[in-house]
This record gives sequence, structure tokens and C-alpha cells, in this order.
Amino acid sequence: MSHRPMSYALDNLRLLIAHESQDEAEQLMNSLRNAGRATRAQLALGEDDLLRALKGGAWELILCRPTFGDSSFENAMSHLNRLGKAIPVILLEDNFSADTIKVGMSLGARGVVPNDDRELLSLMVDRVIENLRLRKELQHSEIALHDAEKRLSLLMDQSRDAIAYVLDGMHIHANDNYVEMFGYESADDLAGVPIMDMVSASDHAKLKQLLRSRAQDESQTQELECKGVNTEGGEFDATFTFSASTYDGEACTQIVIRTTGVNESEMEERLQEMSQKDQVTGLFSRSWFMDRLDESVALAANEGRLATVLYLRLDDFEHHQSELGIDGADGILKSVAEWLRAEVGEARLAKVDGEDFAILQPVDDTEEAAEMAENLRAGIESLMPEVAAKTVHVTASVGVSFVREDARSSQGILTTALKCCNQAQRENGGKGSSVKVHDPMDDVAAGSSEAVTMQVRQALEQAKFSLRYQPLVCLEDQSDHTFEVFVNLPQKQGDDMEATEFMPVAAEQGLVGKIDRWVVLNAMRAASVFSEPVNLVLNLNGASLADATLVDWLAKAMRAAKMDGSRVTFQFSEADAATYLKQAGAFAEKVKALGCGISISRFGGGLDPFKLFQHIPVTMVKFEGSFTQELSKAEGRERLTAIIQKVREGNRKTVVGFVESAAQMQALWTLGGVDYLQGYYLQPPMDVLEIPESA
Repeated sequence: MSHRPMSYALDNLRLLIAHESQDEAEQLMNSLRNAGRATRAQLALGEDDLLRALKGGAWELILCRPTFGDSSFENAMSHLNRLGKAIPVILLEDNFSADTIKVGMSLGARGVVPNDDRELLSLMVDRVIENLRLRKELQHSEIALHDAEKRLSLLMDQSRDAIAYVLDGMHIHANDNYVEMFGYESADDLAGVPIMDMVSASDHAKLKQLLRSRAQDESQTQELECKGVNTEGGEFDATFTFSASTYDGEACTQIVIRTTGVNESEMEERLQEMSQKDQVTGLFSRSWFMDRLDESVALAANEGRLATVLYLRLDDFEHHQSELGIDGADGILKSVAEWLRAEVGEARLAKVDGEDFAILQPVDDTEEAAEMAENLRAGIESLMPEVAAKTVHVTASVGVSFVREDARSSQGILTTALKCCNQAQRENGGKGSSVKVHDPMDDVAAGSSEAVTMQVRQALEQAKFSLRYQPLVCLEDQSDHTFEVFVNLPQKQGDDMEATEFMPVAAEQGLVGKIDRWVVLNAMRAASVFSEPVNLVLNLNGASLADATLVDWLAKAMRAAKMDGSRVTFQFSEADAATYLKQAGAFAEKVKALGCGISISRFGGGLDPFKLFQHIPVTMVKFEGSFTQELSKAEGRERLTAIIQKVREGNRKTVVGFVESAAQMQALWTLGGVDYLQGYYLQPPMDVLEIPESA
């Protein structure tokens, strides 16, 4: 077995630069070289370059701009996660601030530095590389320790010598030969027994002297020729060899009682017996598979190779055993094993339990693993082997886990695949025949901010948000088709999560701007298919108001959707308008030039909401919900009437929402000055944008 180095050195930094400018990227590389960092760099000017580089090379560090060509920092982090790459990323930010640092690091950046600060970048590179070196050393040490413990256990179990481990004069473990030599039933029975009980009383003085000597210097190796004593009181000649060792990570003393006439070549042959095969199927065993998995973990750590473990279990196997007997069930296992061997090759296939198989396969990305698992599931479903003169319908469930760069435990990877297989078997009403791919969501508490963050990121990557459209009923023009657009986050089980639940978490992670863009683009696409004009009220979050690039993007999106600006009103809350007052004013002036309207929602909750009109060219107001709830009281109706009149002084449209009853609607009809009504009593939000047919 090759000897692993105990330190991880970076003599030549393999650097990937994701940048929009080749000249600036070269300057970055030169500045690192001038700072004494030997660098071998490659430039990615866009999405295709980045993917080729990630799949084709091993990188220690990525320097990434917020946008580069047709790609972005967010896309780069998404690809790293999908490909199982644990490469540290430093974000080169133009707008360097506490907020951009928080956003960048929440998305996975190891560090954020100003784009033009070469000195800080050099210091940050040194810090990241030092952390990488320490991580690699820890990873290598853990792999080497696991290797050593496994080899030690194998040596101990297969040795003809009697071997035991002693801590504070008490046995903590022993192999079978030691246990049998002293007449015990098992190693568990020997645990806690003093070493003094193994030696004849006539030799106790010599043993005590040796133990006192070892207490002063445990590093020495010492021998004791004495009489051993078994549980029945029988004595035998023995030579005890004491040496320093560790067991289960704890320093202790190893005792070896060597047996005469050991055949060294036979011992070596026993050590090589690690490829035992299952007697029924002829496939490799679980222990062999774990050794291959250990090797894969090391490859992932050293070379960044992504691999997958597919844990495949035959469904309802007990039923087949009951119907066909043990021999018939074995026939099914043989047929499935033969088919799997033909599909995936014997070199990466094992039978790890009764009706359970495991496959280890290098993959380029997680999607390839999912496709492979589905192909195996479908293939077994169509196999229908002939057993005991019967055609048997067999299905299988498959759990999928991954060996990534930061993997440490082979056992953990296999256990994850097993858990996924168990989940897959519960599908289809407990009939199985399903595939479950490990999702990082499985590792966080349901409903936690971590879980919500991961769901939001997955929804952005996979376009899995859902839109709801609720009409604003115009009191003067029935041909006015105006809809407010809401975004929900679909859940695997239960009702969709509404924006009020996930947007605060998304805001903490700097993701609301991306969500707003997704909503705008998809809502415009939905409206563009109608021959009649459809007006949209599109909600924006405060962070979007601060995005200097948003208006240019909106103009392009409207042109692409053939959406006239007069049909679009952008809406943000009174609280966001007050918090981002300067940015909201600048945004509103720019979209006003595109012909768009501006609406303030939840209006009237502040001490003096009308001050907003001095800074923002508002065209519409949607009142805070408590106004509707207070319509049953005379003072409530008077308060709303007064605020409506003041809003309408600037020719602004008014919207009263949260209409939940006929009484509320009647009161609003007679109130005067209301342009639009909205609420569940009139029409709940719809999953699909639809306009009523003309009468």
C-alpha cells in the first residue's frame, strides 16, 4: 500500500479565474506571482469555459467576479455544488461593503475582497490556501488513520499470535486466539479483566516490576517469560511482549503472545483474503466494497473525483421467499446479480446484505448518478426472471449518495445511500420501485432557515417557484384586466410556502433580487399570450430597489415579452420604500420613463406615509389591511375616507384589499374614491392567469 504524505503542500497554486476581462485576469495572476505565490492559472470568460474547466481540471482556488460573460458568481457556486467540487472561491466585488460580504459568503464564497485591492487579495489567498492545506491534512490523516485501524484489525484477527490491548492494567480488547488461549468465551467476557489474572501467582512479582518500569517509559518494548493461567487454573509456558500502541484512538499497551512455527507466507496469504465473495451470487462482499469505497474517498480528497454509491434493494423480498422458498429466492438473487454484473461490471459491484446490492461509480455530476439509478430500477422491473418454473416480477428501490471532495467517512456515505433506499421503498404506497437521490435538504431540520435557504436556491436553479394571480376588480371599467402577482415556494408535502414565510430568509441570504427577476420574467411571459391587454402589478423587495442594474434588465425583459410599460406597475411596501427611500425614488423615476406605474402597498401604517410622495412618483396605493377590517366601525370608515381623498389629490389610483365579506364590499362601494377592490371574497389567487370571457 502506498504511503500517504503527512503534509499537504501547494508548490504551484492551480487557480481558476472567472472574469469578464482577459487583461484584468492576467493582471490578477501577475500580482499573485509578484507576491511570491507560484501560480498556474486558467481563465473562464463565460459559462461554457467554466464548466469545461471544472470538469477537466483540479483546482485549489477560484477567483470569481459577480458576473463574467453570460454567467455569474451564483451560477458558479451552483455548478460547484452540483459537480461535488469543494473548491474555495474568493469573490472579487466592485461594491465592497458589509452587505456584499454577507451576501457573498452566504452564497458560499470563502472570502470577499474589493476587485481593485491586490494587497488584500494576496492576504486573502494566503489565508484560504492555509485553510485548504489544514483541511487536506486533516482529511488525509483521517483516511490514513482509518486505513491503519482497518489493517491493524485485520492483522490482529488473522494473526496466529494471541494479541490483546490493555489500559491501566485492564483488558480492553483481544483477538480470538488470545481469548481461546485463556479459556474465555468471547472478547467481551475478557474486557475489564486485569492482566495480573493471566499470569501465574509465582510470576506476579516479575509482572509488577515490568508494569512499574512501563509506567515510567511506555515507549519501550519489553518481554516477560512466565507461566500463563487459563480460566480453569491450568498453566502453560508463554512469552508476553509488551509495546506501546493505540486502540480506538486511545493510547494503551499491546500484548503479544507469539506462537511458535508461524508460516509467514501463509500469514501474508491471509492478509490478502480481502476479496471474499458471496456464496449465492458470486459477487464481492460488503467488506470488499468498503475497501473500494475507502479508495474512492481518498481519490475524491486528492484528485477531486466525484463518485456515487447506489444502494439497491429488491422490494418485497420476504414475499418471494415465502412463495418460492429459500432456493427460489436465491435464484432471484442470482438472476439479478448476473444482470447487474452485465450492466455495471463486477469491478464496482457487491452484495452487501441479504437482498441488498451496492454499486460504486465515478460520475461527472449528480444528474448522471440519478439517471443511472433510474435505468437500473427500470431494468430490474423489466427483468422478470424464470425461477422454479415460474416467471417472477421483481422490482427494486435505489438510494443514491455521493463521494465528494470533502467526504471523510466511507461508512457515512454508505449509510446515507441506505437511508435514501429506505425512503425510496416507502414510495408508491410502500411498494417501492423508486429512486431517492440524497438531497442536502435531508440533512437539515424541516422548516429551519437552513432548509428554507436550500429550498430557495434549488427553486432558483431549477425554476420551481410557482406564481399566483389575484385580480384587482375595477369599479368603473369591466374591461380592465389587472392582476397582482404573488410568488410561492412549492413543498414536497403540504401547502406551498407563501412569500411572507420564505422571503425574510431569502433576504438574509441576498437572494430576493433573483427571485424578483424570476417573478417579473415569468409573469410577463404568462400575460403576453393574451390578445386582450392584461395589466400586471409586480411586487419588488427592498433589495431589488438598491440594484443599479435592475431597470436595464427590466427594459430588456419587457421588450422580450412584448409588454408595454403602461401595462406594468411595480409595487413595493411602505416599509421598504421608507428604508430604501433614495433608491426607491431613483428606481421609480427610471421605470416611469419606460411608461410603468409605481404602487406602494401596505400604505398608511406609518406615522406620516404621505412624505413618501415627496420623493417617489407614486401612481397607485394599496392600503394596509387593517383599514378593511375597521370598515364595520364609523370611525374606521371616516379614517379610510380621509386618507383616500388625500391620496387621490395627486391623481393616484387606490386599491383596497383583503375584502373578505359582502358587508365589507358594500361599505367600499358606498365609500367613494376607491378604484380597485381585491380579496378572497371577490376572487382568490389563481394558479393560472385567466381573464373572464366577455359578456
